[in-house]
Amino acid sequence: MSSSLTLYVYNNTYTLSTSTKLNNSMPLYDKNILLYSGVDNKTNFKIVTDNNTPKNLTSLTVHFNITDIENGETVLSRPMTVTNATRGEAEIDITQSDLYSIAEGFYNFTVYTVDSSQVRSAVYTDRAGDISGTVEVKNSGLPKTRATQTADTFSLRNTYYYSNNLSGSTTQNLTASNHTLAVYTTNFTGKVQIEGNLDNTASSNDSDWFPLLMNGESATDITYTGVSGITPYFFVSNTKWIRIRYKPDAGNTGTFDKVLLRN
Repeated sequence: MSSSLTLYVYNNTYTLSTSTKLNNSMPLYDKNILLYSGVDNKTNFKIVTDNNTPKNLTSLTVHFNITDIENGETVLSRPMTVTNATRGEAEIDITQSDLYSIAEGFYNFTVYTVDSSQVRSAVYTDRAGDISGTVEVKNSGLPKTRATQTADTFSLRNTYYYSNNLSGSTTQNLTASNHTLAVYTTNFTGKVQIEGNLDNTASSNDSDWFPLLMNGESATDITYTGVSGITPYFFVSNTKWIRIRYKPDAGNTGTFDKVLLRN
């Protein structure tokens, strides 16, 4: 006995308007934009003016923004691709990589245009004149992995070497606070410390950073003695930013090569 299932590929197009007048051809309520993690998402838009007349997008740049529904912080922002300027058609591509750092849930979206004089103009999502709509990020059910961050640039200050800043779980708006580190060294002898910072923008003041205790370690300063290869660590923290601090011993002849972070 055999059975068959019918699957559908939807080409959803959302209508937006630049008109400030009541436009009865616009939806009474705007529908949510659905984005699925683990896959690339293409969303099409038709932008109109009065009486559902297509907006001529020639010489205009159309911008798409996603913001956190609670605090208004920008989650994603980029220009849209105009696919047919005279018919007011544009699209936005949001890839699975973009969604690695966006937790599942509801967000606001806005669209605006910028002309050659850099004048910004609002684009409305429904006939009531709202300029924001709703995006829902959902789990596609497909396997997915998060992008790995790399710290391989180190600056010397006051006898310590500091890495470039890496995004913690709260900066990436992740629901989990788990972090996995892989430290790469070659015959390295010295002290290593993982640090966190809670500022919205990573602080340039070393005193604003605090040490993080790695699981299985008894101290935040970890001693290395002629260590080569990859040393893994795991820790749980709601920190916004992460960096690595190390100090070679006086007799060190090895190198501290890089650190990989997955959260």
